[in-house]
Amino acid sequence: MMPQMGESVTEGIISKWLVKEGDYVKKDQPILEISTDKVDSEVPAPEEGYVSKILFTEGSRVPVKTAIAIITKEKVQTTGLTQEVVDKASLSSQSGTQSTEDKSGKKSFISPIVKKMAEEEGLTEEDLSKVQGSGAGGRITKDDIREFIAKRRLDKNKVEVRSEVSQGVKSSASSHSSSLRGEDLEVSPELAQKLLDNEYTIEPMSTMRRLIAEHMVRSKATSPHVYSIQEVDVTNIVKYRERWKEEFQKREGFSLSFTPFFLEAAVKAILEYPLLNSSVDGTNIILKKHIHLGVAVALGNTGLIVPVIKRAEEKSLVGLARALNDLASRARAKKLSPDEVAGGTFSVTNPGVFGTLIGTPIINQPQVAILCLGAITKRPAVVDGDKIGIRDLIYLTLSYDHRVIDGALAGQFLSFIRNYLESWDLQRNLFA
Repeated sequence: MMPQMGESVTEGIISKWLVKEGDYVKKDQPILEISTDKVDSEVPAPEEGYVSKILFTEGSRVPVKTAIAIITKEKVQTTGLTQEVVDKASLSSQSGTQSTEDKSGKKSFISPIVKKMAEEEGLTEEDLSKVQGSGAGGRITKDDIREFIAKRRLDKNKVEVRSEVSQGVKSSASSHSSSLRGEDLEVSPELAQKLLDNEYTIEPMSTMRRLIAEHMVRSKATSPHVYSIQEVDVTNIVKYRERWKEEFQKREGFSLSFTPFFLEAAVKAILEYPLLNSSVDGTNIILKKHIHLGVAVALGNTGLIVPVIKRAEEKSLVGLARALNDLASRARAKKLSPDEVAGGTFSVTNPGVFGTLIGTPIINQPQVAILCLGAITKRPAVVDGDKIGIRDLIYLTLSYDHRVIDGALAGQFLSFIRNYLESWDLQRNLFA
């Protein structure tokens, strides 16, 4: 069954099957890899047995809580599974599923999510009857709706690239470890000419990149983004880390980075200003009782993942460092479970590790704010009233949802973090 991968995630994409029909699997053995805009993850077998039927192919978008394979105690021939059994398995978990009939009288099943999407796009029952469902049992998927809409929009202005151009583009994409679907490409006349002139090549988006793009566009459309920036003197933090980093390495077995200091400061600030730890539901503001801190982890140039430190308010500085190291390490190794990227209530991102001074990140829905850490750099600053000294400085940016948070609150939140970090006690015992 496609697992639930976060309150805002309604579907996942099957990236790769690790087993084939007829294979014997043990309970908790990884059987496939899935992708969302939040995580690439392996899905374990829920029980021991034989993979009698795989219900979705690689690349399929599958709603959460939908059966994706049938595992039986005894080995059976795939042909021995009747269509009725397959349909029941693939549709049993979708409550409220509706159906529509195409012109041939064949029923296509529509989930509530897909039905809502169709309504938002202005599709009629007649339109839906023309959509060929690609899901199990003839179910219409969100991909089917997107494809139908895209084809309809392109009817008046499209061009089919000649097969030799298409093959050339495919060859170019293949050299970049990518693949294109279909025998021909449908593109705008302008792009077609560029392809014919051999001026462009096409690099298809990866599954993760495509989902991140969709999620970011959705966030911008949902939340009116506003940004506030404050400069913070973290000279004391730099001195403190320098003092403790060797002992920390010996005790913990990994390096003490600067990020946990900012995570602790953010948690303390949220406890003081809990509206930052909320979400919006219509005209209601939902305040969260615990701080589930999402921390962005870059995966090279392929994308990023935001694993979540659950109940961060209950952790010490060392505890936050341990949790961050564990989640980041497993994120890069694709060993995170869906639950570990779900339920975040506030996020922190750190492009400063790549030298970025100031960033303006997009809010991770359904949260209402995200804190961005710039690079720590040595710069001249006024100290002791009217003296100039070299200090370790950083720019902190808060991106926030103006439906809930105003500039005054954002400024107070950042000022709390600034004061917390600038007044850091150099005598504090890191392991106390």
